Amino acid sequence: MQQTKARSGWDLKRTLRQLGVSPASYYRWRKQAREAQTLQPPEVQPVQAYEATAEEKQAVRAYALKHPGIRHRELAWRMVDEEVAFLSMSTVYRILKGENLVCPWRRRSKRTREEEEKASRPDQLWATDLMYVVVGGRTYYLVTFLDEYSRVIVHHELVPSMEGVTVSLEVQTAIEKFLKGRGGELPEHGMPRMRSDNGRCYISREFRLVLAEHGLGHQRIKPHCPEENGIVERSNRTLREALDGEELTDLLQARDVIARQVQWYNTERLHSALGYLRPIDYYRGEPQQLHEARRRKLAEARHQRREANLKVRQLTLPLEPGEGVA
Repeated sequence: MQQTKARSGWDLKRTLRQLGVSPASYYRWRKQAREAQTLQPPEVQPVQAYEATAEEKQAVRAYALKHPGIRHRELAWRMVDEEVAFLSMSTVYRILKGENLVCPWRRRSKRTREEEEKASRPDQLWATDLMYVVVGGRTYYLVTFLDEYSRVIVHHELVPSMEGVTVSLEVQTAIEKFLKGRGGELPEHGMPRMRSDNGRCYISREFRLVLAEHGLGHQRIKPHCPEENGIVERSNRTLREALDGEELTDLLQARDVIARQVQWYNTERLHSALGYLRPIDYYRGEPQQLHEARRRKLAEARHQRREANLKVRQLTLPLEPGEGVA
């Protein structure tokens, strides 16, 4: 409009008529232009002191792509232990969600166990259960004995039947292995208590005699309430998922494969119920020291992240015991 008016020398009304623009539109556009000039510049978002750096985000993405079968919680603690990145579980989740590498999570309701039902130390309560395994077209049974406090599978065996005599021999072996590990001495707090379902092998006379001989108590869950034995049931599910990609052809080969998976479960897999430590760390290790070491790594990384994001330099203050990490 201004260019046409300057070149032609026409007045405003003639210029608008030649251009086919109504006066109302012209004055409306001028008003909008004046308002746009008076608008304040967009507000600059403040720098988040503890936001993950670009290098940390890239490290999380690369680690997640390298380990696609690990969920974000376990992923976060594995990266802390392996000194890849020191970020909280929620931060790792946000990074992965932004990269479309994680699915939204929904909480499912579940029955919580009463405090008196839970073990408070190793070898206080053992849970046992049977899981069928098909080997070369024939059905066998994996019997496991699991320490409920640490989630360590203290003994397992692939057996051809679920008769009382067969399972009784395995609980005898588990007890002998336990006593041998203690040099034959009885534990200070007494022998473990056994928890099982009401399967015929667990209510058999042979099974009860073995437990009584070694002074083990026996707690059977309520009928039709498998969730009361949920810890060992969940370990069976984990082992079954691990065995899905294995081809079991004969009994000896199947026992080797299962032994390898149990070793992985006890000494490599990070368990969510243990604060993402390994079961062996809780069974014979010092879990509190490991949690403290992780906490210090996160606190130090958080301080360095603040310095990097704010471009400031601040002396690192001593970390007090029990100080939280956001």
